[in-house]
Amino acid sequence: MELRHLRYFAAVAEEGSFYQAAQRLLVSQPSLSRQIMELERRLGQRLFDRTSRGVRLTPSGEALLQHARQLLGLAAATQEIVSEAARARQLVSLGVPPATPGSWLSAIVEAVGEALPHAELNYVEATSYEQLRLLHEGRLDLCLVHREPAGHHASWPVREEVLGIALAPGHPLAGEPRFRVGDLHGLRVLAHAREREPSRESVTAAVLAAGVRPYWQFAQFTEHVLPCARASGCDAALVTSHTAALRLPGWSWRAVEGLPQAAMTTWLVCQRPTRAVVEEVADVVRAMGPDVPGPSRDQDVTTAPSAGPPHAGSGEPA
Repeated sequence: MELRHLRYFAAVAEEGSFYQAAQRLLVSQPSLSRQIMELERRLGQRLFDRTSRGVRLTPSGEALLQHARQLLGLAAATQEIVSEAARARQLVSLGVPPATPGSWLSAIVEAVGEALPHAELNYVEATSYEQLRLLHEGRLDLCLVHREPAGHHASWPVREEVLGIALAPGHPLAGEPRFRVGDLHGLRVLAHAREREPSRESVTAAVLAAGVRPYWQFAQFTEHVLPCARASGCDAALVTSHTAALRLPGWSWRAVEGLPQAAMTTWLVCQRPTRAVVEEVADVVRAMGPDVPGPSRDQDVTTAPSAGPPHAGSGEPA
């Protein structure tokens, strides 16, 4: 039985006449009669009683008409449903660490919107550890993390930020145009604990290899850099320029000359296999390249004094 049989049957039932139904369907009356007879043969039931005034439905025909109308309605809606699904935007959840520059995230949104109009991004702010857990649980499609993930994940380095030294206002070195690795000697420096910032370990090792002995104060922090620095008696912090500008008002930030290891890499991570749209978004982010505008190793930044407490929700990435 085909939908054609049901469509012909419904037309005859509604018109009450084979002749009028044939005209409505633009088929010959003998052809229509053959189709109805074929339907009755397949169902093993007589569907119409023929009268001198036309046809009327049998009880079996009455039951079939209700069912046929439902099936024909569903068939008519199929094209609309499929077309609507094709037009719908597919949501992709992307994890981002705290203190990721908003300009970069906005650039990703614009690039994805231009290249993939069928994709919609949803940013979820979380630390690297939290993101990888959410990815494993299937609650994130993509992650931007500051640690290279395990080998069973697909991952690509997509961004690199210089880690420099932020100096408190009034510090003797704050007004110096350059900051060398030797200037760290004897300085009390706040830095992320290793589990929060894996790249910190290579920086401290390089400083030690240079024969320089700062007083490292390791702590776990995201947005509360300034209170952590004050609590530990530090007048310097190993952070990115973005974090210094956002969280350390009035402090001077310098890249450290002679310390090429001082960089924080951002990795784009996803699980495989994954949805096609997730792969497409990942390709767009990767195509943006690792170069992001910001202070170079030869630049220094002095942040503006704060008129009040800093905004919540951003800090040194983890």
